[in-house]
Amino acid sequence: MDADIAQRLVAAHRWHHDFEVRPGIRTRGAYNPEGLWQALALPEDMTGLRVADVGASNGYFAFRALERGASVTAFDYRHQDNSGFALLALIRGVEIPHHQVNVLELTPEAYGQFDIVLALGLLYHTADPYRALSSCAGLSAQRLLVESYCIDHLLPEARRGELAMRFLPDPERFPDQGQPNRDPSNFWGFTAACLKALVEDVGFAVDRLEVSGDRALIDARRVGGQARRHMLAYQRFDRIPPAGDPLEPSSWVIF
Repeated sequence: MDADIAQRLVAAHRWHHDFEVRPGIRTRGAYNPEGLWQALALPEDMTGLRVADVGASNGYFAFRALERGASVTAFDYRHQDNSGFALLALIRGVEIPHHQVNVLELTPEAYGQFDIVLALGLLYHTADPYRALSSCAGLSAQRLLVESYCIDHLLPEARRGELAMRFLPDPERFPDQGQPNRDPSNFWGFTAACLKALVEDVGFAVDRLEVSGDRALIDARRVGGQARRHMLAYQRFDRIPPAGDPLEPSSWVIF
């Protein structure tokens, strides 16, 4: 694509990720993800690795993984035509499979499994973070990287080891409740210890936990099968009617 056209297309929109799309053409977004990309410590050569970017937004992490040779699939609740993802892919001249889907609807049966799953800046935007994390974990055959808003800095040191979540009320209705960035899509803050326990609960061992300011990063590897504990909260058993004489105990099936 002609550089002048690409520059005009990029400059006409507001972006979340701030990065260079092509030499001399930058999105000028609200957030520079380069530091987090470096902190992920992904292999320099990712040839042959299958990567899922869940909550891909404009696509920075998906594009970077593709540059290193990975086979990348992106997921986001917005369609790629309305998230900037498709526009940036057009400008770069690349194709990355992109699925418009809610994180709670992700299943390995529908989308397969990946060597690496990225769930970056995602969980605190979901009303049901355990179920969202379980969905992400289900896609991972090997490695899961989770990055999130963290509340350790708000707590006395003696309480930072608690498995605690803090609810973040709607800033429009409750403007003085410590809502970060006054963002109505923020629902939860976590202690790093809570995030670690959540990741372990869905079948992973945490190899690395890093906290910097109000952010936490977890790098984990699968050690167990797909977690099903969330089904305790959401499942519904099919009816098995009494068989034979209803006055006989054996006629009744009790779950």
